[in-house]
Amino acid sequence: MDGNNQGQYSNYQDYTANVPYQAPPDDRGGNRTNGLQIAALVCGILAICSSCCYGVPGIIFGIAGLICAIIGNNKGKTGVGIAGLVCSVIGIVLGVAVLLYFIWAFSYLDEIGYLDMIMQNMN
Repeated sequence: MDGNNQGQYSNYQDYTANVPYQAPPDDRGGNRTNGLQIAALVCGILAICSSCCYGVPGIIFGIAGLICAIIGNNKGKTGVGIAGLVCSVIGIVLGVAVLLYFIWAFSYLDEIGYLDMIMQNMN
């Protein structure tokens, strides 16, 4: 080989200097967790935790979480949205069960006359 010949790519010219930067493709697509799904999960957890307070807060948080989960899952289903839906349903069921238990307990105490005695002792 002589010194002037630099191999088979001797006439190669680099054209990449004038090419603008190309961002990598966005792989996050449509299956991103949205704010409503996160709100549904938070409300569902609060519904489960607060269902022991006579059941009413559990029902309220559960319904709010259920609405957020349904609307959020219509935009795109993710694990967070499904977990929010499940936690909200569990919170509603626990809230209704605890509320029914307290209604039964107070009616039973009233039936046997013990509720009147408790109320008189409180005054």
